[in-house]
Amino acid sequence: MASETEANFQESHIEVDGFQIRALAAGQGDNVVILDTMSWGLTRLHHGLARTNRVVVLELPGFGASAANDRSSSIKDLAGTMAQAAGKAAPGKFTLIGTSFAANVALWQALQDPDGVDALILISPTVIRPTDVRLPANAGDTGELARLLLAHPENQEALGSLDATAMAKEQDMAQRLQGPGLSEENEGRLGDVKCATLVAFGLNDRLVATQAGSIYREKIPNCHVSIVYDTGHAIVAERPEALIDAVSDYVERRETFIVGKGEGVINP
Repeated sequence: MASETEANFQESHIEVDGFQIRALAAGQGDNVVILDTMSWGLTRLHHGLARTNRVVVLELPGFGASAANDRSSSIKDLAGTMAQAAGKAAPGKFTLIGTSFAANVALWQALQDPDGVDALILISPTVIRPTDVRLPANAGDTGELARLLLAHPENQEALGSLDATAMAKEQDMAQRLQGPGLSEENEGRLGDVKCATLVAFGLNDRLVATQAGSIYREKIPNCHVSIVYDTGHAIVAERPEALIDAVSDYVERRETFIVGKGEGVINP
């Protein structure tokens, strides 16, 4: 049974482009669409946002428990599929959220569907300036995962349990779709993002170059950058409340966004 702090997410499937896309929805209010892998399961961010919004979590085809996806030919192709799925799950305008690889998809979805995406939130994005680090395919190697994803690898239990088969499948697909030169192409399109945008990084993120944050802020016309201290790439694992505060504030306030509730968060 869900605790008082957990929303009751209902599962369904949306048929788009020949895919059966898994969708989980909970809450009431403005629509928030989250692109996810679901390998990590529903996190405190999902439940936190569902307190005051209608949250729809869409699992990327080829990720999580879904079948392998060899049909999507590029990030842009996958983004077009997710735009159709979001249109069915959350008609009208919505806030779009993507984390890590899913932030790549969210960026292109926002570019392709400017009438639907009212605001964009990229969490630990690998959209531009990713490092050459590749996560270990064996999700059972929690020590190496913790070293790469956490500011404090000794707290590896924060990562929970991950499915090694699903993780290897996801990484293979991500590598295939990102391809050479995608980071540069993404950077060149940042100025075309028309909606209000929040980019959130962990201060100790080892998977993205440190200068990426300033590039987002410089090139996206209406962009805020938030840095969450004392965390790495997996912000939701290490500092969930700080991330929930920052993202919830932005969903509610957009351009008047001020981080004041979350200790250890700055809005430079």
